[in-house]
Amino acid sequence: MRSKNYPVVLAGVVIMLCLGVAYSWGVFLIPIDREMGWGRAKISFSVSLLLLVFSVFMVIGGLLEKKIGSHKTAGIGGVLVGTGWVLASFAHTPLGLYLGYGLIGGIGTGLSYMPSVASGIKWFPDKKGLITGIIVFGFGFGTAFLSPLMTKLIDAYGWRATMAVSGIVFGFIITAAAQFLKPPTASNNSENGVKITNAAFSPMEMLLTNSFRIMFFTYFISMVAGMMTIGHLIAFIADKGFTAMQGALALTILSVFNGIGRIVFGHASDLWGGKKTLILLFTLISLMMFALYHAEILPVIYALSMAIGLCFGGFLAVYPALTAEYFGRRDFAANYGFIFIGYGIGCFFGPLIGGMVHDTTKSYLSAFNFAGALALIGAVLICLLLRRPLQRSDYVAQ
Repeated sequence: MRSKNYPVVLAGVVIMLCLGVAYSWGVFLIPIDREMGWGRAKISFSVSLLLLVFSVFMVIGGLLEKKIGSHKTAGIGGVLVGTGWVLASFAHTPLGLYLGYGLIGGIGTGLSYMPSVASGIKWFPDKKGLITGIIVFGFGFGTAFLSPLMTKLIDAYGWRATMAVSGIVFGFIITAAAQFLKPPTASNNSENGVKITNAAFSPMEMLLTNSFRIMFFTYFISMVAGMMTIGHLIAFIADKGFTAMQGALALTILSVFNGIGRIVFGHASDLWGGKKTLILLFTLISLMMFALYHAEILPVIYALSMAIGLCFGGFLAVYPALTAEYFGRRDFAANYGFIFIGYGIGCFFGPLIGGMVHDTTKSYLSAFNFAGALALIGAVLICLLLRRPLQRSDYVAQ
């Protein structure tokens, strides 16, 4: 990597750290419920809505990135993220949270996320898995890094002040960091020794391929398993008779290794290929989900949380790299945006399925087994059906 390219990667990591606080919504859950009495289900819907809107606006972010540039698109996203958080801090009805944090914050997250990843892949097309992993590391690690700080601020100043100030700070940081997301020129790639000929699928061409359908569906599966664990891990551990602090430590471990997994498996996809890496990830997370319910001692629960975090993070690095590998870099931002909708749908349904199954059976056994079976299906689908799309006449040197 040439030193002049480091600011692009660093800016992407910083933006992702701010956006990744979406996974830290749990720190606001009890304080909001204690003051407003809306119930945890209504309050939790805010983050489900954010993740769903976020995934849909990844497509819009991809299209905007191509028209007005990465730095402008991510900058607009930063303003919306900050605005959404500030508006949510004044909410006196659940609808206020949904419109501020869920809708406006979700739109901003989608617009800022995609340019950060696309810029890294454009600068380092020969290391797209590793660079993607480093950048999206921030999104996974943001929870472990910022949750304790925000918890202390809530204890000291209340959830409204913490949310408002956080929105202003995050919005400013994202907008400032976005200005470093400048695209490389042809000479930049030449200087880096990069000569890559690859597919150039338009979004409409990609949508017609079987490869897209398999990647979309398996991305959905991976997030059902991952978010079911993230959303219910603390409650699951409490059901086992352990303390809230012990449950929080398990979530922290999962979050840390979520970030690490993005780098480890992103690099692995460069070495082994995205398809082989995904088969490994699905097989591992399937085994972990089958085993999790039966863990009775904390060290085993922590070890399983670590492994699930590694796999969950790995998916977020491998899928974008595989998208660039199969469909090209020319329309990567829009193409990955469509595939990423599978992520959003999985994130939306994963926690909900876990909660519904638990409420019906009074146990997480069926929920975790269901997620494990889905992951196993994902491994089989990728192994048997995922193929590189057929060559097209519009291949270009990128």
